[in-house]
Amino acid sequence: MPYPSRLTPPLLCLTAVLLGSGLALVLPGRLFWVALLAPAALGLAWWGHRAWRELRLWRGMIAATPYRMALYAPDQRLLWHNARPDVIWARKIKPLGPQPRLRAVLQAVLDHLPEAEREAEMNRRIALHERADGQPFEIRDARGAWERMRKLRLPGGEVASFSVDITRAKQGEMALAESEERLRHVLEMAPIGIWKLDEAGRTIFANRRLIALFGEAPPADLVESGLFLTSGGDPKGPFGFATLGENEAQLILPGRHSRRLLVTASPWVPDTHGRPACVLSLLDVTPLRAAQERIEELSERDPLTGLVNRATFRAALERMVADPKGGVLLLVDLDQFKAANDRHGHAVGDALLVEAARRLRAAVRPSDLVSRLGGDEFAILAFGANAGFALPLADRLRQALRGGLAMEGLEIPLSGSLGIACAPQHGMDADALLRAADLALYEARGAGRDSAALFEPALRERAESRAMLREAFAEALAAGELELHLQPQQDLESQRLVGAEALIRWNSRRLGRWVSPAELLPAAAEAGLLLQLDRFVLRRAVELLAEWGDRPDAPRHLGINISISTLHDPAFAQEVEAALRGAGVPPERLEIEIPEDLAIRDLPAVARTLAALRELGVPLSLDDFGGGHSGLPHVVRLPVQRLKLDRSITAGLPDDPKAYAVLRATMALARGMGIEVIGEGVETQGQAFALRRAGCHIIQGWLIARPMAAEELVPPLLAEKRRILA
Repeated sequence: MPYPSRLTPPLLCLTAVLLGSGLALVLPGRLFWVALLAPAALGLAWWGHRAWRELRLWRGMIAATPYRMALYAPDQRLLWHNARPDVIWARKIKPLGPQPRLRAVLQAVLDHLPEAEREAEMNRRIALHERADGQPFEIRDARGAWERMRKLRLPGGEVASFSVDITRAKQGEMALAESEERLRHVLEMAPIGIWKLDEAGRTIFANRRLIALFGEAPPADLVESGLFLTSGGDPKGPFGFATLGENEAQLILPGRHSRRLLVTASPWVPDTHGRPACVLSLLDVTPLRAAQERIEELSERDPLTGLVNRATFRAALERMVADPKGGVLLLVDLDQFKAANDRHGHAVGDALLVEAARRLRAAVRPSDLVSRLGGDEFAILAFGANAGFALPLADRLRQALRGGLAMEGLEIPLSGSLGIACAPQHGMDADALLRAADLALYEARGAGRDSAALFEPALRERAESRAMLREAFAEALAAGELELHLQPQQDLESQRLVGAEALIRWNSRRLGRWVSPAELLPAAAEAGLLLQLDRFVLRRAVELLAEWGDRPDAPRHLGINISISTLHDPAFAQEVEAALRGAGVPPERLEIEIPEDLAIRDLPAVARTLAALRELGVPLSLDDFGGGHSGLPHVVRLPVQRLKLDRSITAGLPDDPKAYAVLRATMALARGMGIEVIGEGVETQGQAFALRRAGCHIIQGWLIARPMAAEELVPPLLAEKRRILA
């Protein structure tokens, strides 16, 4: 449809005036016609002016309207539109020329879309254009702006298109939808059940956690379900729940375990339709309540054995010592439990503990209390018992424990050592009685397996002596009272001195005597000074090797004993390297002896240190091989170059066939692995001959020499000799 020209109204008026004037001139004598046609011309002029004014108003209204309007011919040609030239839609269709078709228009304005999406969107809009039923639909332009469009078919077949920008409204709508989606996601993923109900108890909303709590959709009517038993609620609150604080409730589900819930109820609030509604928040605290009950049980019971634990035992002990009737306290340690646990694993260790607990309970009176204090230590309280009852009870307990435990095809021995103390004779309070029983247990362990000891005052004196020994040892390190004595190692073939073992010796000024290694090492361990002791041995051994230099009468290597705790220290290998480098001693001259009580479980922990020592070139030897603690796993897994035979094997030579069989097997193993064997504890020629016959050529023991001071084994050179050698 052509757009009307803005000159049309004035032209109509001018035409009317000229027409009237022309008629007057042509028909001057016919005044009748002039009188008749003049008003018509004036009327036509007035109508033209009015149409011009209305057209101006329509043009202003169209320019001011927020709607983008267009008119399409029945054949989908664009006849007219009111889009301003600066609008992106108008700029894109301008190159198409006059009256472009709808498909060309759409191709131009949708050029920002990928081809597949553009084709689909074009087809959608063309279908809506053909339908033109006035229903609104939404479109999006290249800038991301949104428009709502309507298309109406006119009586002549033309299609009128109207669209308005709804970007802000759409953004608000999308933001609201995103907010609602986030809120719904939060509600769905919340760890608590959320249940919105109307005033009649009908479900309005239930989140995923609530459905999981019920195992299915929650009941449609809470009031009639009868699923809850509440406690501490408010009859005036929603469904009997208090709106302040939490309500404890029990959920009864048919065919399922009941659940304990914490329920929080909101006050009644109007929903979107103005009807009262409330929200229940349901937190399943069943596991928490079970854990709390378990914690309460654990606060009194040992979880493994079911016996009362240390805290409960302590309270009972205090009651017993406060009772005028007194009673008996027995402390029980399982013999060789650590070795069995290390060798066979924690499952076997736990089985031993459970079986020991069962046997101890069966051996006491119903009124007595059996407790596990921790590890493999148990305690028995015999209330009202006296000293005459104590020893028979201890014998009964030892007999009950005695006997192996069959497990996984193994027969694992089980026995215990017991320390006994009686109240009030041996202690007027709980701590004193425990100390007395502990001293008695220490005495029983020292006597060997499956033994019992009753406290006596002499035990306290011996304990004080051990404490004094610990204090004196701490002073000895600082005072330089420790020294190394050396025991030589001889080659039976060449009868030459090939090496020596450094043994710690202590002449205590405070105690006024030589302290034996059997006393010294436990004192160092109890004082927590084993690491310092090992470092002293390392420094002194390196000093001796540096003093000897290349002297032919000095041992070619010097072995030192290092404790397991030091081997656990990852910095020990670096300390060895620093000591050797600082003294200028070749690493192959220092030998580290690995203790015989190294358990299989310790191997991974010390493997890094041992590997670092071997990388330095320091040889390693396994001490007391074949004595029971060390064995084939140690040889296979440890990077050792020497095995030192246990004294028990050497002592059986040459007459004990079992000892000789172990010797031959050891030599065969050593030869196969390229490991040197040293015979320790050799005291007779017969033992030396048996070792030599088996292929062991290096021996150490009293037959060669007793341990001696370093100056006796390698006499210091005189100054003149030093000068000549220099």
